[in-house]
Amino acid sequence: MKTKTTSAQIAGMLRDRFTRLDWAGWVASPGSRCAPLVLAFRELEAPNQVLLDERSAAHWALGAAIATGKPAFAVCTSGTAALNFAPAVAEAFYQQVALLVVTADRPAALIDNGQGQSIRQERIFDDHLVGKGLLNLEQTLEWNAAVVDQALASLRFGPVHLNVPMAEPLYDLIPAAESGSAESVLPAAHSSLWPSLELPAWLVSARRPLLVLGQWSPFWGDSLPLIRELARKGWMIAAEPLSQLPSDATEQLEDTLELGLPDLDAVVSIGGAWVAKNAKAKLKGCRHWVIGPRDPLPDLFGSVLSRSYAHPYDALKLLAAEAPDLGSSWAPRRRPAPASEGWQDMAVHRAIAQKISSGWDLHWGNSTPIRYANFLWGQDLFAPGIRHFGNRGVSGIDGITSTALGAMWASQRPTILVTGELSFLYDGGAGLAFDALPALKVVVVNNQGGQIFQWIEGPRASGLLDRNFGFRHRRSVSASAENQGFSYRSAGNRVELEAAWPLFMSDSGPAVLELFTDPDASEKAWKGRFGA
Repeated sequence: MKTKTTSAQIAGMLRDRFTRLDWAGWVASPGSRCAPLVLAFRELEAPNQVLLDERSAAHWALGAAIATGKPAFAVCTSGTAALNFAPAVAEAFYQQVALLVVTADRPAALIDNGQGQSIRQERIFDDHLVGKGLLNLEQTLEWNAAVVDQALASLRFGPVHLNVPMAEPLYDLIPAAESGSAESVLPAAHSSLWPSLELPAWLVSARRPLLVLGQWSPFWGDSLPLIRELARKGWMIAAEPLSQLPSDATEQLEDTLELGLPDLDAVVSIGGAWVAKNAKAKLKGCRHWVIGPRDPLPDLFGSVLSRSYAHPYDALKLLAAEAPDLGSSWAPRRRPAPASEGWQDMAVHRAIAQKISSGWDLHWGNSTPIRYANFLWGQDLFAPGIRHFGNRGVSGIDGITSTALGAMWASQRPTILVTGELSFLYDGGAGLAFDALPALKVVVVNNQGGQIFQWIEGPRASGLLDRNFGFRHRRSVSASAENQGFSYRSAGNRVELEAAWPLFMSDSGPAVLELFTDPDASEKAWKGRFGA
């Protein structure tokens, strides 16, 4: 079909625009409709990987952006391939990560006209985007370039979607790159993007304030000196491992409840999501100032008095500088560590926590692993200098392994993932890459199902715990691991763990260590964790 702008011209223009950005990397999946795009993008200097599964590909790109602080992008063909990007897009939206998804499309005239691999894909991600560009072959190249520039200018603190119709021929020569340098299309950093920030009057008069620091990107800035200044002024500080702080600098949110919450009169929340559900309930009704770079700014306690837009580091810096001195310093409290007897999930996670060295990146699976991480972090069991990551934007099990693989691939930092067996099996396309995998180390804690559903009463009372909620099973991840290119080892007790660990960690390639635990003993240990 004859169009005003050719697919090759569009692809060349996108390549030239993308050259202006410092990418962590880009990930593609096989397909024909995206052929002009991958032919053009291969000229970029950024690292590139090819994943069979689009769901995994998008999470690889997400991980690359998370671990480097740079934007990353994923490319796919048209049709349902584009829908598979949705879980990573949603995670990037709520985790505030600069992820670009580029979806090839059929020309508009062919949609709903019986053509294969064609769906209504222009707006499939609309509720979870910070920017979007809908390209059009019936418009001039200059018009399309302006659409791309506007979309890329939004690529900060969230995902952007470029939908790119591609008409045949799809394998024409891509026009040569533009000569000369071009300025970045990304927006300026920090305070120039937001209005000036001031402390609310009701907060200035507070006498027992609490700062909750949520999930924090290492690339937002060093929060520790600011946290220490607030503690010196008498502020109570609550955080979790994903806050990127040493545990001895803050109160662990769960500990805050068990050790007795002071009569707080103000809460300030900065950063991303936090895990401690009970803490959110305990703080219900407390006067709340929530600060973030963009909407949504969640009303966690049903009592928001002030909402403000700011870069998280700028907000913390202002708070540390202008919060009044309350006349007494604050120091975090610690609960005695419970005994960890036998071989169950608590003991396994405790052993792992004490084996990870400073300088590693530690990714946590959702459901139970991140909750064990929080509990053990509150007991100061992790070495300093570990970066903690987890997909807590949406908190699902989608793409857990893929995110960690993409993170290590882009950052080249030593990386370990601690996850559950259901999460690992669910993300079975994570390692189906064309090029060699990074040497990610994956600890799979296999407790024979969704352990978290044993922690709450509803599923058990329903009579459907094992079948519909926990998915009780006796499977191993060995076949999935080996199919994806991981070496595989296992352990079923402490002696076997100690024997397998040095071999697992010294493996030159990607490796899985599966630890089999008893679900009932694990449930008992978790529920008794405050009893010692």
